Amino acid sequence: MAEKTKKKNVRRYYSLAKFLVGAVLALGRNKILKHFHAEVEAYTPKNDTFIIIGNHTDTMDPGYQMISLNRYVRFVAADFLVRVNAFTKLILGKLDGVIVKNRSKPSDVLISEIMENLKAGIPVGLHAEGLITTNGETGYISPNTGKLVKDSGVALITYRIVGGYLRKPRWAETERNGPVYGKVVHEYSPEELKNYSVDEINEIIRRDIYINAFEQQKMHPHIYSGERLAEYVERTLYLCPKCKNVNTLHSHDNELTCECGYSLTYGEDGLFHSDKNEVIFDNILSWDKWQRKEWHSILQNADGLIFSEKNQIINKVDDGVPKELCSDGTINIYKDRFELLINGETVSLPLNDLKRVQNASKQNLVLINKENDYYLLKSSVPRSSDKYVAAFYYLTGREYK
Repeated sequence: MAEKTKKKNVRRYYSLAKFLVGAVLALGRNKILKHFHAEVEAYTPKNDTFIIIGNHTDTMDPGYQMISLNRYVRFVAADFLVRVNAFTKLILGKLDGVIVKNRSKPSDVLISEIMENLKAGIPVGLHAEGLITTNGETGYISPNTGKLVKDSGVALITYRIVGGYLRKPRWAETERNGPVYGKVVHEYSPEELKNYSVDEINEIIRRDIYINAFEQQKMHPHIYSGERLAEYVERTLYLCPKCKNVNTLHSHDNELTCECGYSLTYGEDGLFHSDKNEVIFDNILSWDKWQRKEWHSILQNADGLIFSEKNQIINKVDDGVPKELCSDGTINIYKDRFELLINGETVSLPLNDLKRVQNASKQNLVLINKENDYYLLKSSVPRSSDKYVAAFYYLTGREYK
């Protein structure tokens, strides 16, 4: 009886969601694809219940996958998406349009909810990277992903999207006019998956969904035209390759400049150019890989206060609801802790007591300690939250992938 109750609960709004998504796909499929300059390959799943895993390049990725399959899939989504506006609160939250990944709860709670949906015959979609790629390359995939697939006993569909990052980089506010392509790579039946180990399933997922946007662009060039192409790129790039200073890069229109005088133009090919022949890295991915190594060196060789950043809008999240504590706070990095300066008071967050340090949205930062104090840091100016995530990993002796 308990099992039936669970199935009834997760299926509560499933029929309604199927109907709404079906109507949208029937009436607006071509308009949606045309608006986003996208082409997707139609695919009919061989199995009714499955997990679909794709690379994460853009907020539209779940839409592309549902259009390809021509059916509703309940995707795993970060808790902040449910809070975006009244519409998402209703559709994604109240009507269970997605499986909410609550950052303050253990991962086994999320896994349990995914399993309940699958047992109820509802296909589940997730992006193994967790977040939209910041630099154009498919990111780190947790080994737990393969275990989830193995334990689920359902089929696995892998999906790859090309061009999504260059059409709308995560750091940007403006969309570009350029092609996006999406298609199913492979469908693995439950019987087939039984023959694979967890490690082999993880390797299959990594192989099938991997994309390097800039490598792909150089092999098959496309134009991604638009306005203000460089604006907000400092949400990803925080270290100048010429002067090696942090937070001295500023963007405007199509230009990215450093306070040291280094200047580049972001082109419609998604690459950096310079009239002065000063291009050190012509793409964001190469630049980001270099800056991570340089940032690691800076952190290891520093003493005392390593870095400080003002203009922080500091919130504390309770029951999924953020409450603003201050609009002009400061975050400091030391070798053993982060400090938040809130209205003249200091909140110390020892690195060894933090259980989650994560990017959120375009430039927000999530800090959660062992006591489940959940801080959400926004900023009134463009800035990289990624440098704090990297700092957390490097200063606690771990590799940042």
